[in-house]
Amino acid sequence: MILTRRRKWGALLVLAGIALSLTGCRTEYRGYDSGIDGTLWRQIDSFEDPLSRSLYQPPVNEPVGYLDSLQGERWNSSVASASDLELPEGGVVLYDLSSTDSAAEVSVFIASGPRPDVPTDDGQHHDGPSQVFTCYRMEAAFSTRVMPSVDRVTFDDCPAALVELMPEGAVFASGEVFDG
Repeated sequence: MILTRRRKWGALLVLAGIALSLTGCRTEYRGYDSGIDGTLWRQIDSFEDPLSRSLYQPPVNEPVGYLDSLQGERWNSSVASASDLELPEGGVVLYDLSSTDSAAEVSVFIASGPRPDVPTDDGQHHDGPSQVFTCYRMEAAFSTRVMPSVDRVTFDDCPAALVELMPEGAVFASGEVFDG
């Protein structure tokens, strides 16, 4: 009798766990039509737009100057130095910067900062993540006659040391979520 009761409770706990995982909060956003909250999208966009102008229309046409012209906190990719970054209100972190005579590469991490307590774009109460973050890599090829050719490589996740700086309730959003 006791064994039967334990099995029933065990089965109920398993079913409850499955139900919660199926109806729980989204843990990440992917793709252009991800359903991300408009307020969080605009917060990321407010950091990404100025950076994108520098990435795609740089004021210089050589790799070292290109990297130097980018605005954002620099991170040397060490776990110990991650805590020195200032991201309580969101921002841009540049890391893994490298260059040759004809190319430059930089990885980008962008955090939205805390979402203000305002309704969603359709006037509803927001019950999603408190913040979002994204990351990707930019690769620029330089020639003497034209502006650099710049490509973006999206990442499936971000460096753990940077993710750990995010508050509870912050979630990952892939780079293509913010296209458009």
